[in-house]
Amino acid sequence: MTDSDDTATRPGLGAHLWGAVKGALIDEDPIAAARRAKLKGVQAPARAPAAAASAPATMSPMAQALMAQVLSKATAYTALTEKLGPLEAIVVDERTRYQAAYALIRSSRSVDQVLQAIAMQHLPALEAEAARFGAQLADKERQEIGARSQELQALTANIEAAAQQVARLREDTEARIRQIEATVARDRERQSLLTREIDAKRDELASVQRQFDAAATSVAQALDAAKATVLRHLA
Repeated sequence: MTDSDDTATRPGLGAHLWGAVKGALIDEDPIAAARRAKLKGVQAPARAPAAAASAPATMSPMAQALMAQVLSKATAYTALTEKLGPLEAIVVDERTRYQAAYALIRSSRSVDQVLQAIAMQHLPALEAEAARFGAQLADKERQEIGARSQELQALTANIEAAAQQVARLREDTEARIRQIEATVARDRERQSLLTREIDAKRDELASVQRQFDAAATSVAQALDAAKATVLRHLA
């Protein structure tokens, strides 16, 4: 297999990765893990016994899709992995399996070429996918969050304006209530005063009426006496 420098990605990878997001939420970020591995440096396979090697962690659906994209170029490393695949069900020991797979490609690939392919082709491909995914994520944010953020800002502004309007209306209403209450208080005071004045006038008129009745009675008695006097002396 010849190495390829083609950096084109498989069509629909973004949709594939987005479809695998849910499964990746509870797993380690594959991009961050790959970057950490790059910072530590790629090392040759350890010569320790197979029993001492730890089992590889199970990848999430997103990590599997991303790994498939990163390994989509033909390199010395993918040549090795193509030979490793069929051997997994046959050779249990990992070291033996790697040695057997490498024996099939050693005529055209060296170990240094395999390591260089990982460090200089696949890890940069991973970084390119990370940048592309970041751009897709930013686009998703603009599409799915931007409009909602604008609506949220508009609603927030409307709510604040409504709250201020309610406060002004409440203040105006309370001022109007105070004005009405003051008017009612003045009217009640005037009502009380008028009631007292009416009672006083009634008492005054009643007194005048009593005085007139007494005077009328006196005049009637005087007229009766005069009538009797005229009859007595002149009749």
